[in-house]
Amino acid sequence: MKRLQRSLFFCAATLLLLLIVALVSGYPVWFSKVWRKALVIESPIENPDTIVVLGGESQARPVLAARLYQKGVAPRIFIIGTGDHPTNRRALLQAGVPQDRISIEKESKTTWENAQFAKPLLETAGVRRALLVTSSFHARRALATFQQCIPGIEFGVTTSRIGWWDTPPGRLQEEEWARIEMWKIPAYWVFHGITPWVKKPQAPEGT
Repeated sequence: MKRLQRSLFFCAATLLLLLIVALVSGYPVWFSKVWRKALVIESPIENPDTIVVLGGESQARPVLAARLYQKGVAPRIFIIGTGDHPTNRRALLQAGVPQDRISIEKESKTTWENAQFAKPLLETAGVRRALLVTSSFHARRALATFQQCIPGIEFGVTTSRIGWWDTPPGRLQEEEWARIEMWKIPAYWVFHGITPWVKKPQAPEGT
C-alpha cells in the first residue's frame, strides 16, 4: 500500500510540475522570474575539502573554480564529466591551479552519472565536504542529485554565469537551457527517485 501511495504521489507531483512547465513555456514573460526562483540556489558550505567542477559548460565554471581555489576555499579540485574535461583542466592550469591539485573523472555523461562516478573517487580521497560549481539553472538538480546519491558527503553549491548571457541573444540561450532543466527535474524524480528538494549543509564539527 505504501509503495502504491508513493507511486501515486510521484505521478501527481510530476503531472503538476509538467503543468507548470507547460504554462511557463507559453508565457516567456513569466518564465524568467519563475525559473530563477525555482532553479537558482546558492548553498555555501564551510571548509570544503574539495571543489567539484561539473561538466557541461567550460567557460565560466572552471574560471570560478580557479578563483575559489586561489582564495583558499578548498585545497583541491575535481573535474567531473566527459566532453569538456580537457578544456576545464586547461582553464584551471592557466589560472594557476597546480596540476597535482586537479583530479579528473572523464566518463560520466549526465548529472546522475556525474554523482555515481564521482562517488568512489571522492570517498577514496577522504572527502567529507564538497562545493559543487555549476551553472545557475543547473544548481538545484545538481545539488539534489549529489546529496541524494552520496549521502555520506556534505555538499554545497555555488553558481557561475557566462557574461554573454547578459546580452539579448545570450539571454535567450540561457532561458532555453532553463526551460530544458524544468523538464529534467521531474524526469529525474520519475526515473532516478531524485526529488528536487535540497538540504542546507551542516556546519563542520567543532565550529
